[in-house]
Amino acid sequence: MANRILYIIFFFGLLATTSLKAQEKLPQKWTAEKIKGTRQIPYASYSGLPFLNDKFATGEIEFLDGSKMDSLGLRYSSYRDEVIYFNTAISAQIIIDKISLNGFSFTDENGQKRIFRRQYYDGFMPGNRYFEVLSDGDIALLVYRKVILQVCPPYNDNSGVLKNMSYQDAYNYYLYNRQKGYDLIRINKNSLLSKIDKLTQKSVKKLLRKNKIEVNDELSFIKAWNLLKENGITVNF
Repeated sequence: MANRILYIIFFFGLLATTSLKAQEKLPQKWTAEKIKGTRQIPYASYSGLPFLNDKFATGEIEFLDGSKMDSLGLRYSSYRDEVIYFNTAISAQIIIDKISLNGFSFTDENGQKRIFRRQYYDGFMPGNRYFEVLSDGDIALLVYRKVILQVCPPYNDNSGVLKNMSYQDAYNYYLYNRQKGYDLIRINKNSLLSKIDKLTQKSVKKLLRKNKIEVNDELSFIKAWNLLKENGITVNF
């Protein structure tokens, strides 16, 4: 009995020592305790990707008081609308409490900085969401990078299991203004021109041709949008 008690004391003492050593490995400028969240539970395995960045990328988070923490391993779950960071001290993936953040950013594998803001959405299924900022300003261009689990043609996964569900992109793009809220927009030329006065549309088309912008995908839409801003063209919103 005495030996069992000594063993229990030794075991808990070892756990405490391990915990202390793990905390010592954390960067001195911040502590993991400030980040509130819960452990991430793996999603069901289907074709497609539930994450915007499948691998953890170096990034930073901003808290409600404006303070920031950088050099974190982050990835964004488009499926759950969650930002996850890897806690090296306990080797665990932590879903950061959304209500505790203003937003976050990370540098993707192409070296591009991706910026996300937490905002309240008052449309269909209202609530706090993370929107990626594609272009900021008085009228911002935002995207909600939602991924949904949807029925698809049957397929066999890597283990040979027959499945008929897959993760699929269901992105929504918005123009946003603090006073007027959100305006859903499609990523094509006609949708862009519909936001411009008819008398100005001809000159805008000429401007787009001059800059060889076709406006047929997200990247070209962003270029066109920024070109309008640079030239002081008014958008109807």
